[in-house]
Amino acid sequence: MSASVESGRAPAPVDAGFFAGVRGAPQWITLRGADAGNPPLLMIFGPGAGFTRMAPFFAPWERDFTLVQWDQPGGGATFARNGDEPLSLDRLAADAAEVAEVARARLGAAKLVVLGVSGGSIVGLKLAEARPDLVAAYVGTGQIVHWARQAALGYRLALDAARARGDADAVHALEAAGPPPYAEFATEMAASMHVNTQTAAERAAFETLDAATAAALVTPPADARYVPADLTLPEPRARGLAAFIALRDEIAAFDAWAAPGLRYEVPMVFLQGEADVYTPTAEVSDYAAAL
Repeated sequence: MSASVESGRAPAPVDAGFFAGVRGAPQWITLRGADAGNPPLLMIFGPGAGFTRMAPFFAPWERDFTLVQWDQPGGGATFARNGDEPLSLDRLAADAAEVAEVARARLGAAKLVVLGVSGGSIVGLKLAEARPDLVAAYVGTGQIVHWARQAALGYRLALDAARARGDADAVHALEAAGPPPYAEFATEMAASMHVNTQTAAERAAFETLDAATAAALVTPPADARYVPADLTLPEPRARGLAAFIALRDEIAAFDAWAAPGLRYEVPMVFLQGEADVYTPTAEVSDYAAAL
């Protein structure tokens, strides 16, 4: 139930995109929702991805949440404005905290729900541990907990699945790459093509988008406020890849069991797919049980 229905007041829609000073540098933030009084949801995706341009895809969520999206350093409109910047997971977590501060001030909210997705789930965990005063609850999906163990298990699961479905090309590529860790980036990418690939259900979800939403994902409308009017946005896959290369060693070494650890002062929720191969759920289940 929306906040306006509960309070009996008229809803106050919000649709804003702006550059805000984040630790001394302009970064792009968007606020979108049917009612600014609804719970704010800060969405943290993988570094470099720049998901604000995909606002139409998340529009159904705007009925119940005010979506706070952020183009991180190295991606999206923030990259278009600032160019390349030094990246580290701790830097991104510190930036995320300041983004949360900006959003709650604009919305008059005490705290935000934080959604960490895939690579963004590391940043989300760090934020939840360091700044519980900002976080109403943490939700992780595609959660990275212990990258080395998850990558090794994901490789085995992907190879078993390829053999079971008789996919000779995938089997050959995975066997040629061998199990992780990978010293060479090219080898990791060759394996990732078969470990981190869209499922049939994910492909179907995009294929069933209505024509207007699908078109907006390719070319934002001229009056869209969720992208800056005066900047050309970079190709998101290229920026995501560049950010991953910059953070590859840190991600490979990430171990949430050691740090942030097993104690948080906020509710923790994990939404994982049964067949998640890239960030296998078994490790996440063990971590959640130990919190």
